[in-house]
Amino acid sequence: MTTIALASAPALASAAETAGSIALGVFAVAVAIGALVLFIAGVVSALRSSNYEAAGKAIWVLLMLAFPFLGPVVWFIWGRNSTIQPMRPNTAL
Repeated sequence: MTTIALASAPALASAAETAGSIALGVFAVAVAIGALVLFIAGVVSALRSSNYEAAGKAIWVLLMLAFPFLGPVVWFIWGRNSTIQPMRPNTAL
């Protein structure tokens, strides 16, 4: 009986390593899908924003492309609710 227990110990370790690898893979896929959804939502939200002109929208989209996770997070925390003050012509001449 001792030889059976010793022979099955590597098989149990291998099964535990396989289960851990599968769990890590599922977690990595879930994080990747979440980041992709966040990125797409950020780009769509920036493009539909009425607070920015075309140049402002392009800058936000470029920032999101450069920083795929941080860009959309910053957009939703700070950029989405900000407004741009239009430049007024200098009439004090």
